Amino acid sequence: MPLISIRDIAKRFGPVEALRGVSMDVEAGEKRVVIGPSGCGKSTLLRCVNLLERPDAGTVVVDGADLTRAGADLDRHRTSTGMVFQRFHLFPHMRAWENVALAPRLVRGLPPEAARARALETLARVGLADRAEEWPARLSGGQQQRVAIARALAMEPKVMLFDEVTSALDPELVQEVLAVMRDLAAAGMTMMIVTHEMRFAREVGTRMTFMDAGRIVEEGAPAEVLDRPRQERTKAFLAKVL
Repeated sequence: MPLISIRDIAKRFGPVEALRGVSMDVEAGEKRVVIGPSGCGKSTLLRCVNLLERPDAGTVVVDGADLTRAGADLDRHRTSTGMVFQRFHLFPHMRAWENVALAPRLVRGLPPEAARARALETLARVGLADRAEEWPARLSGGQQQRVAIARALAMEPKVMLFDEVTSALDPELVQEVLAVMRDLAAAGMTMMIVTHEMRFAREVGTRMTFMDAGRIVEEGAPAEVLDRPRQERTKAFLAKVL
């Protein structure tokens, strides 16, 4: 059974059809990379997987639980699905380790010392053991994004969702965030990644989805989609970004 199963989901914002009958399966351990032009529905798709946006139609099943059914325990689901956004959303009045420890303490119920220990361990995992006591304002954008990744990882999720996590960073800071994501991929984490970093997508992705106008246009292995696209719309998009 796929870890994530999406069937015919649709989402509308006023007159705009953000998603139009999207279906997708993501297997455990898969690194699904989603590419496409701005406004094509990529981010909305991720937000529907985490039910931050509720689909107007269709179903989303994660780890056997239908999240779109009435009465689904979304809080329980979100504890096992980590999501990292374009912006870091760190609490400025909390040190790096406190940002990471907060959810394990409040949601998982870890005692304060255990939550701190997990936060320090997770910060070390993303290369920030020496920055645990820093305030967010004293961290670079890349470091703040790595704290945001650590915050998601501290909940020990089964799947990680990355929504263009390098798009707000200066170019020289992008690689330090991608390096953390490469390590997660190598460790076997199931990942859905919305990105414009095509070299990274080719290297890390196990399957690639190209979207346009709220629909899936083409899917396949990253090298197949990037080097031998079948659809004219895919070819036109790649001609502009590669």
